[in-house]
Amino acid sequence: MTQMLSNGTIHSTAEPYAESMLVEDGQIAWLGSDETAARLREDSTELQDLDRALVAPGFVGMAGLTLQQAEPSTVAEVLDVAAHRLGYTALRLRIDLQLADLGEGRTAVLHQAFKVAADHPVEVWPVLALHGLAADGGAPSLSPVNDLLDLAEALEGTGRPAAVTLNFHEVLPNLLGARSWCSEAGRQLLLECSQSEPGEVVDSMVATQKHLRELRQTPHPGAPTVLVGFDSPERAHWEQLLNTGVQVLLTHPGHLATALSVGVPTSAAPAEAENPWALISAHVHHSTDPVSVRAGFTAQTRGAYRSLPEAPPAAGQLNPGNAATYAVWEVDSLAVQTPNGTVSAWSTDTRARTPLLPYLEAAPEDVVAKTLPRLVRTVIRGR
Repeated sequence: MTQMLSNGTIHSTAEPYAESMLVEDGQIAWLGSDETAARLREDSTELQDLDRALVAPGFVGMAGLTLQQAEPSTVAEVLDVAAHRLGYTALRLRIDLQLADLGEGRTAVLHQAFKVAADHPVEVWPVLALHGLAADGGAPSLSPVNDLLDLAEALEGTGRPAAVTLNFHEVLPNLLGARSWCSEAGRQLLLECSQSEPGEVVDSMVATQKHLRELRQTPHPGAPTVLVGFDSPERAHWEQLLNTGVQVLLTHPGHLATALSVGVPTSAAPAEAENPWALISAHVHHSTDPVSVRAGFTAQTRGAYRSLPEAPPAAGQLNPGNAATYAVWEVDSLAVQTPNGTVSAWSTDTRARTPLLPYLEAAPEDVVAKTLPRLVRTVIRGR
């Protein structure tokens, strides 16, 4: 099928002022002006009038289920909500496990859940999260991690390889061992750090990374260790993280500007069921560390893809040759908005090459919620 989307704004780094987009067989074939689109359109091309809407790369989110909730219908519902209500085209789907869930008989439930996820149009990166670990520095206390890795191995063939999540404090006494085992198994490790003291996290990551280098067991660059929920107002903490090879995933408004200025790969994902534009707005209007709308948006799209294991290099961008995966948003106004909203430019100089994004107001939460972009539809690989 060939489709021509016209009369809108296409958010593309390749063609920042594109108004139309041609899609052929699930791929972006062309971007440009409405005038040129009218000349290119053939009789067999399906025309979609965007009615001045914004077409932008889809968001990358997170969702979690307990093992008891991981029924096929529930998994499908979670993914449907992510796509149809929030504009997600990719998702980390986390299944939360307790120590007792590592026993025999659990594989079939997880296999079915992840198979449903793999067959869904939303691109899913599965995650197994273990809770209740009581590491004490001895090897036996780390054995549940080995069981978790065995479980992940048993789920091969149900989609993408499953990453694992551990609570930073629960695994801290054996952090080197856990990181080493995950690296050796080729599994991405996510460390839940939202309740941990930033300095302790940084010191531990620096120390363990040094030992992993000595052991030649550093994680593969395509599956970096991710600190979920980490944040710090101290620039020195971010500078120390820069040399550890880890990435950070902000789950609440954090010091994104500092992280990016230092160079630490940092992405963001809001709480479940929260409009992803709300977190972008919170980062833009952060009281001490504001960023541009473009930086906040990138952290939840292209930057978020970079934190996923072996994600396609072009994911999160609407450029010719890439998959036609995007969300269509009804917006009140578009701009190039700088931090804090103190300066917003509607540049007519095409040399600026800066694609437009929604203007996000600084206002009380209830007012912001009413002015955020409204989802029209989500499209994944042209569907």
